[in-house]
Parts: sequence; structure tokens; C-alpha cells
Amino acid sequence: MKVWIDITNAPHVHFFKGIIRELEKSGHEILITTREFDGLTGILDMLGFDYYVVGKHGGATLEGKLLASTERMYKLSKLIIEEKPDLALYKHSAEAPRVAFGLKIPSIGFVDNETAVAQNKLILPYTSLLLYPIAIDAYELLKCGADPNGMRPVKGFSELAHLYGFVPDRKVLKELGVKKNGYIVMRTEPIKANYFNGSEKSVLEDIIPVLPDVPIVLFPRIEEQKRRFERFSNVIIPEKPVDSLSLLYYARLMIGAGGTMNREAIALGTPTISTYPGRLLAVTKWLVEKGVKFHSTDPVKVAMMAERMIELNGSYRTYIRTVISGFENPMDVILKEIETYEEFGTFRTMKVEESANAGDARGYVGLNERRNKEE
Repeated sequence: MKVWIDITNAPHVHFFKGIIRELEKSGHEILITTREFDGLTGILDMLGFDYYVVGKHGGATLEGKLLASTERMYKLSKLIIEEKPDLALYKHSAEAPRVAFGLKIPSIGFVDNETAVAQNKLILPYTSLLLYPIAIDAYELLKCGADPNGMRPVKGFSELAHLYGFVPDRKVLKELGVKKNGYIVMRTEPIKANYFNGSEKSVLEDIIPVLPDVPIVLFPRIEEQKRRFERFSNVIIPEKPVDSLSLLYYARLMIGAGGTMNREAIALGTPTISTYPGRLLAVTKWLVEKGVKFHSTDPVKVAMMAERMIELNGSYRTYIRTVISGFENPMDVILKEIETYEEFGTFRTMKVEESANAGDARGYVGLNERRNKEE
């Protein structure tokens, strides 16, 4: 079977890498398409994947997004008509679902951002099987046109799939001049995303001065953000793509104003603070409720929680990993769905409700519990 995978954002490479490898092992032919955006081709090259570059990101304006998406859909259509895949896979691609639908190609889409309403309205009505984290209220997806008979919740989050084949490597520490458990990782806001309407000034700019004076490895998204952080003497900004998973694994703490790197850190068991300034994703709220993540945009509260997480680092890491062990990996779900489709020509769906609290852990002293007792 020929499987077409459209990869439109850098984190999606890591989401699909395990799926690609496992499908190749099973003898499937893989067709990968991507676009010019955020170092995508460099990551694909690093992993040794063959791919077609089709189109580019449209920038921050609505006009730019519309024109770039329209042009990309036209070019994709011509390629897919020629390649004739049997199945399409994508994660938040605005073009692949419509091309697949127009050519009657069955599709599996994974969506984990219910706040990206405009994008979801271009994706959900055209997706044969929609997979999504169980944290998301299915009604939010139905409002965007999802087929109630073509939905399957996953008890987990997408970044669990990023760990496929992961073996931590300390080489990245030497490259950046940092020591194991001796630094903090940071990621700035997704300022170009159509769902983001926050300030150009990052909340991290006010947080860095009140944190302990340790090295901070920071990943800006655009050149303007990079320039705003160059004034901090303890901030290290990588000049080229690095092994970010290993960097997160060995970090003392992750503080992120975005989403993907935060959830990658949690998947690895690294204590994480979210400082996203906008409406929180359902997945973020769910992870906060599970006790594996903290959220605040208040610099003082973030600094206090950072101190607490550093104090309880070992036991808190154990707790995070215990909770995560009870989650579903989306990669396993997708591979099972592909196997089902290949055998029966259809997908499986299930009732939209959360099962027992398999991820809950017992006997852990929470971040605030001991402090409350002391007070």
C-alpha cells in the first residue's frame, strides 16, 4: 500500500518518524510531502527521509496564508494525481485533507489544537478518521465540521510519538557548553500562528531576570525574537538544529511559551512550566490537572514554582513518568488503524469518553503539598 504523509511543521517530523519507519518495515511505500518552513527540510535530511517540497508558509498575514495555501493545494493536487497513494496521513495540514477528499483518498488526521478554529474548519470536514487527544471536548471538533462517525479519542498526547527510537546522547551538551541538570530550556511564543494574538514581547523576557542564574538554552521562532534575547548574558541560542530531545532529557527544567517542546519535555519526564499567554489548549489544562505541568504568566509565580520543581526534581520526575506510563501513544493507534484499514477497508471508531484513571499515581508528595504542611 502507498501511504502519503504530508508534513507541514517541524514537530510533525518527529510525530511521523516512527510511523514512517514502522510502515517501511511492513513493506509499505511511503510518499512524503513538505513545505518550506521552520527548518523542515533540514530535519527531514537529518533523519534520512526522501521527500517532495511543495509550496511554502504564507507568513503572518491572512492574505499571505491564503495565497500560499491556495498555491500549495494546486501543486499538491498535481503531484498526488500522478503518485496515486492509497491512504493519506497528516497532522494539522490545511491542504492535504482537501486534496485527499477531492481525489477520494481515505485519510487519517491527528488534531490536538482546538483553538485553531480557522485551520480546523479546513481540515475536519474532509478527514475520514479524526484522531484527537481525549482531553479535547469532541463538541469543539464537531462545531468545525468533524464527522461524528469518524472520530476516535486517544488517551495521550501527540509528543509521546516523538520518542520513537530515542536514546539520550550527551553530545548536544558538549556542543552547547552546558552540564547535565545544570541548565534550563526555553521556547518562545508561536508568534506567526493564526491562532496567536498575544504581544510581540515574550513573557519570557520578564521571567529570565527572576530565575536562578543558570545557563538558559533558548529557542526563538523568528529573528526578531532572537534579537530580543541576545541581551541576556546567560542565554544560549543554538545557531543550527540540535538534538532537542536529548537537550530536554538532561535539562533541569523546561519553561515554554509554546506547546510542543513543553509536551516533549513532559513525555521525557522533565519538569515543565507553561507560560503561554493566550487561551490554553485542552491538552495543557489536562496535563495541569494530572499534576505533570504548571502554568502561569506571572514572573514571580513562575520563579517560585521553578525553585520548587528544582527542589523536588528527582521525585517529581518519577511521578511524571509514572503518570505518562498510563497513556496511549498516538503512533501505536495510527499504526493499528492503518493495519485495520489494510485488512478490512475501514477504520475503527470508539465511544467518546474517558476510561478509568490509568495514568493516576499514588503516594507522591505534590509540588505544593509539603510546603503547605511546613506553613
